[in-house]
Amino acid sequence: MEDPTTFLNRLGKFVLIPIGLLLFVAAAWSIWSTKSWLARTLEVEGVVVEMVRMRDSDDKGYVFSPIVRFETADGGTHQFQSGLRTYPPAYRTGEVVSVVYDPAVPDAAMIRSLLSLWLMPIILSFIGTIFCAIGIFMIVMCSWASRVFDRPMAAVSRPAPEASAALGRTTP
Repeated sequence: MEDPTTFLNRLGKFVLIPIGLLLFVAAAWSIWSTKSWLARTLEVEGVVVEMVRMRDSDDKGYVFSPIVRFETADGGTHQFQSGLRTYPPAYRTGEVVSVVYDPAVPDAAMIRSLLSLWLMPIILSFIGTIFCAIGIFMIVMCSWASRVFDRPMAAVSRPAPEASAALGRTTP
């Protein structure tokens, strides 16, 4: 049977840290994707025309999502429902918000806010940090445990029988 410290060390090195690093790569890709999309967008003002109330995923309460109407640079009027659902409601009907949209696809607009634009990379980075931290902690603790507990018994400081006899003591 494999030593538990060896197993945990390998689990940290070959499972948890790689998963954490993959999550960091996904977060970096999400940041790059959002930045490249923002580089193509225009920013205009929009108005929250309605707050849609819907059941949350576990049917224990409600979350709210704004429907926003905005006018594009070419004069067209568009409306979209934000993918960000919050409780309590983040906006009020009639509130003016900043909207970013791609002129080629104005119906794929978003409210310009921290959570609307950056929630995915924040979540991925947070979870990646947890995986890497646990993996590193496991490696460090297993290394420490193997040094402390796997010492040969001769390394434990105990006087040799000759030294005890020279001091006038006998050892059992």
